[in-house]
Amino acid sequence: MISKSILIDLTNCTIGDRSENENNVNSKDSHRTQSSLSNTTTTHEHDPGSESNEVLGDDTHYINSNNKKIKVAKNKAIAISRNNCLTTTTIETTSVQSSQVWKYAIRCPNSNFSICSLCPNDKKISTNNGSTSTLRKHLISEHQLHELALPNNKRKRIDPQISNNKKQHLHDLFIKCVIRDGRTFNDLQKPGLKKILQELIPGYEPPTRYSVARQLKRLYKLYLKKLIDDLALIGDISITLDLCSNKQMRSFLVITGHYFPKNGFDLQSTVLNFSTFNVHHTSVDILRVLQEKLKELDILHKVVRVTSDGGRNVVRAVRNLHLNLERVWCVAHRLHLAVTNAFGFWILQKDDENGSIALEQDNLNNGLNYAEKEMANIERLDNNDDIDEPDEINMNVTRDESDDDESSETYDSNDEEESLLDNNDEEFVDDWTTNVIQSDFDIACEQNMIIIVIKKCRGLVSMIKRSTIIALYFDTERKQANIKRNLCYDVKSRWNSTFSMIDSFLVLRQLIQKLFSYKHQLTIQPKQVKKLADYELTSDDWNVLLVLHSILKPFYHATKVMSGRQYPSIGLAFYLLTRLKNFLQQNDRKESSMEKRLKQLLLKQLLHYFESDDEQMELLKLHSYFDPAGFSTFTESEKRSVEQNIKQMVTDGACQSSISVTNTLSISPTTTNSPNTTNSTGNLNKSAIDMFNESIGDINYEDSRRGENTRATIVNEFQNYRKYATQFNLKHKPDATSAIIFWRTYGDTFSILKGLAKKMLSTPATSVPSESCFSLSSSLGRKERARLTGDNLSSSVFLKDKINF
Repeated sequence: MISKSILIDLTNCTIGDRSENENNVNSKDSHRTQSSLSNTTTTHEHDPGSESNEVLGDDTHYINSNNKKIKVAKNKAIAISRNNCLTTTTIETTSVQSSQVWKYAIRCPNSNFSICSLCPNDKKISTNNGSTSTLRKHLISEHQLHELALPNNKRKRIDPQISNNKKQHLHDLFIKCVIRDGRTFNDLQKPGLKKILQELIPGYEPPTRYSVARQLKRLYKLYLKKLIDDLALIGDISITLDLCSNKQMRSFLVITGHYFPKNGFDLQSTVLNFSTFNVHHTSVDILRVLQEKLKELDILHKVVRVTSDGGRNVVRAVRNLHLNLERVWCVAHRLHLAVTNAFGFWILQKDDENGSIALEQDNLNNGLNYAEKEMANIERLDNNDDIDEPDEINMNVTRDESDDDESSETYDSNDEEESLLDNNDEEFVDDWTTNVIQSDFDIACEQNMIIIVIKKCRGLVSMIKRSTIIALYFDTERKQANIKRNLCYDVKSRWNSTFSMIDSFLVLRQLIQKLFSYKHQLTIQPKQVKKLADYELTSDDWNVLLVLHSILKPFYHATKVMSGRQYPSIGLAFYLLTRLKNFLQQNDRKESSMEKRLKQLLLKQLLHYFESDDEQMELLKLHSYFDPAGFSTFTESEKRSVEQNIKQMVTDGACQSSISVTNTLSISPTTTNSPNTTNSTGNLNKSAIDMFNESIGDINYEDSRRGENTRATIVNEFQNYRKYATQFNLKHKPDATSAIIFWRTYGDTFSILKGLAKKMLSTPATSVPSESCFSLSSSLGRKERARLTGDNLSSSVFLKDKINF
């Protein structure tokens, strides 16, 4: 369309042309009149018709000429209008050239400078890319041409009335808030939040993402130094170690530390290191990097235990440290392997007619979301404090959950609906799927039965997810029944995920059966109806799910306890393992033969993964002795065996201490030249036999008596510990904090066991602390963080647990 301004110019042009044409016509008429008068002297007769035709011809000529001008003007206006729609280059050039500053300056050709005409020395001023800002400032400031000042249409900034100290304090708070809460770096610059801040703190400008990134590096150095200073004051420390890689093959190494301060029983857990791991995952490289990180923190000589998964490279790297430390396996990892391999949840049967389901589902789960695993890890952080103990499920009816019903049972750890949608989040690859049996060689008939049912469940979940019509029908029925719970996948690397899937099927049993009954009424293709019929669960299939649910339920709760926010000690883990073993060994007359057989399969795997390694089992018992919960599960023979090992540890420690003292005394006479000093230190109250014993490095009689007193003392402490632990267990239920409470209460009673208890109780039973760091890094890596560098991600995870308000 032609703009109004151009049409106005066109109208003015047309009116002007018409006025000019009228003047021309009048002048020509007068000219013709004069010509006619002059011609009357020669021609006395004039034809009126010919005069009229001549006038009409002239008018036609003028009108045609005028129409041509109007047409040209219109075409020009249309061309200008089109140019305005396509580009504004011509208008911008015109506005730049018409700027008032060019009355006082001359642009230098082929240059980004202009010469001020008012300056006597022809001063050159930058006008890069046609910008006149610098030139305008010069003319206003140097030549007082204030009329060149542009009108300020911007919103006037309100005087913030904030001191520099207050502003800096707010900056620090907001930056720490971004790091502590895992916010995106540019959250404070988003319009909504920025508007609120302007209303609350008028004139305050929150930090940008660049300010957050700069301060992140400063805070990392600050808290790293503080961590090194704090670790210098402790004695022993236990660590967890893990490696992980995402789909982009960005690898990370995480080390967490767990220790007691010297003057108390307050267990401290923190991230010692979270960094990119840009070398091969060989044991040699892991060993080298691990030594570098521990030396940087000056704790290499203080590490007494390392908790890790069963990765061979990590196991070999820890063994090659050649330090006085022991590696502890991750109890949760072994428990996961025992459950999955006992029931063959991930065995692939390619020859089965439904084998493609397993293969398809396996590929789906391999590409499936780390977010599910992350959600599981976040559950571990929150479940002990935020979730009530679930009630028993009524398996025969579906469960109604109202919005305000927080006490009803849910095995999903959060109150939101589970989603069947795939997430494209980064999937971290670790060792949790290592040693999961997938071969169908020599499987039991019960395992084959379980595999068939689990395949149907996975296939149904996948089909509902991939069909819009079925998904809408199922969601509608679920909402009408007021059930928040939705069907969920199971993931090979996620603890309890198969139990969660089974539980969701039992909760939604009536809706699933209704779906199968109404499958022919759905507007889906015949092949989909046939496929849906293949996934239909029979009464025997539902019975298998019920039995699996009842057996796996204690394992689910045991894993929840092991992965809580308060990292449990090995003693509590040993208590749980013992109770699980007793549960599987119990045979109730009401149990079906299938339930008894499934218990036997699981018991066999539990014994294989936990009691086949004598060295690890003895280490677990040694740590468990110092936890009243673990101590309560010991038999009398196990108590005596552990106490004998502790005696040996104490005796070895006392002998080493005595030898070091003896060596120090034997060196003193040789390094002293004064006879008086020698007599006063070397020969005072010592017989010839004492001197002889010193010369051969043997402990003297007094030291021998000291060793006997030590053994007598440790025996007394064993007796007292047995008494106090028994009394404590009568008053307190075992949990993640019971051991700490016991030693806070009775710790001063034990002079020897107190120090050993700090060393043993600081060791985590699982590698959950490391796994939680990977979950956190995945969460930080999402939400508009595609440009987040590895260093910034590592610093954010490192600072997460260190910034407090």
